[in-house]
Amino acid sequence: MSERINVGLLVSSHGTYQDMGRSTLAGLRDAIAEINGDPAYEFTIVSAEHDPRGELNEYAVGLNRLMESGAKHIFGTTTSASRKEIIPDLERANRLLWYSCPYEGYECSESVLYLGGCPNQNLLPLMQYAIANFGSIACLVGSNYVWGWESNRIARELVEMAAGEVITEKYYRFGDTDFDALIKNIMSQQPCFVLNNLVGESSYHFLRQLSAACLKKGIRIPVLSCNFTESELPRIQGADSIRLLSCGAFFESVAPSFVAKQSAAHGRQPFSHYYTAAYISMHLFATARQKVGHDDPEAIADVLYRLKYQSLLGEITIAEHNNHLSLPSYIAEAKGSQFEVVHIESGSIAADPYLVQSSFDVFRNLAARSTRGNFLRVVK
Repeated sequence: MSERINVGLLVSSHGTYQDMGRSTLAGLRDAIAEINGDPAYEFTIVSAEHDPRGELNEYAVGLNRLMESGAKHIFGTTTSASRKEIIPDLERANRLLWYSCPYEGYECSESVLYLGGCPNQNLLPLMQYAIANFGSIACLVGSNYVWGWESNRIARELVEMAAGEVITEKYYRFGDTDFDALIKNIMSQQPCFVLNNLVGESSYHFLRQLSAACLKKGIRIPVLSCNFTESELPRIQGADSIRLLSCGAFFESVAPSFVAKQSAAHGRQPFSHYYTAAYISMHLFATARQKVGHDDPEAIADVLYRLKYQSLLGEITIAEHNNHLSLPSYIAEAKGSQFEVVHIESGSIAADPYLVQSSFDVFRNLAARSTRGNFLRVVK
């Protein structure tokens, strides 16, 4: 009988950002099913799950329950607030969190593997693309926590570096749905683009309301995001009067053969970046566990630092000095129920979470090209 390895899945599949969580959870579950069905592995992964339902205080409760079940490796958390909530407990207990969502950078813990992308892998390429193609007059909006604050702070610096202007910067609580004042401001000032760092339900309401306002005025304003994926597109169906662009390490159109294979094996669902990053994280764990022969977090991490792993994202590595994953970077635009890739960054990008090695010359060079009001007007 094969050895049983306990892992914990700490994912909110209910609450304001449930769509992101459900996609993450699906990726983890499907990977576990594949690993357990593969005779090459000398163990069976047994998962315990806890759903915090988007409530911040429930993450620590869930972590304790999962650790009590024997889990040394925790997969999940979606928001940076939920991740930060449990880091002190992870560090005290010598547990390892496999965090597979994009985040705002400026963090490095030995108890966290950052697998979903940070600003130099998504926000910088997206801002460069937007300023070059749309102009440098921006509106910044975000949920009122560290993801929104830090992402918009970086974006503001990039806009100003390109000799542009941020006409407004607003923050909203999780679950807020009234954006009338902000949208009136956007309609009157007509920025070149909007950077949307809202999360979950707030984001869907904002995008639908903004699209309705654009339709009434006869314009299409680009809206940028680093955390919007196929798993959420059904929430904004019909919001066709905005141009929704997102940047991430994976979109379905990047690997249609993977989408077809997973659909046949596990059923059709949105195979978003949340799905694929979580899916890869569990396969990475299984590969490292096979090499180590046990599940001690320090030993697992040490193997990962020396591992060049071939995945659907290409060859990826985890940097020992910051626990971050190298990733490809794609920019895609929503077209109906899918995203179509419009730009690909060259090669796999090593993470630079503190932005100390990234070059900003391209934004300085864009300063001479910056223009205002490069949005599209609908002609009827």
